[in-house]
Amino acid sequence: MKETNLILKELKKVLARADRKKVKMLVNEIISSSSIKTIGHGRSGYVGECFSMRLKHLGLKTGNGLLIVISGSGLTKDVLQKVRKTKAKTVLITINGKSLIAKKADLVIELKAGKSKQPMRSLFEQAALVYLDAVIMLLMKKLKISEKEMWRKHD
Repeated sequence: MKETNLILKELKKVLARADRKKVKMLVNEIISSSSIKTIGHGRSGYVGECFSMRLKHLGLKTGNGLLIVISGSGLTKDVLQKVRKTKAKTVLITINGKSLIAKKADLVIELKAGKSKQPMRSLFEQAALVYLDAVIMLLMKKLKISEKEMWRKHD
């Protein structure tokens, strides 16, 4: 199906441009945190929930530690309010590295998913999900946790 090929082509382009140093920084932040919380609105929020689930499968604690924000625009009002209130170290995954949330974040990871033939922010949401799945794979390697061990923690 040509639509599937288009989606994969766009996704590959976005992920190829992601900053490799920042993914390592994110992995190190997660490892050094006592707990991790993800927030986002709408489909970005669902991406955060998927990531939180995998963190639990790794045996990492989710809660009110490191705050990982997923926001395509970086302007979502309710998310911005939460970021302004937190005292936790904050990581933002976004399209907009100059946004209001980016200005408050300690680490900003830009996924350049602006122009797309897909509707709305689909490309960003897909890219964020795949990017965070790659982070899980890096965490598995660094923490020496096998998939078999993760299955044992699966609900």
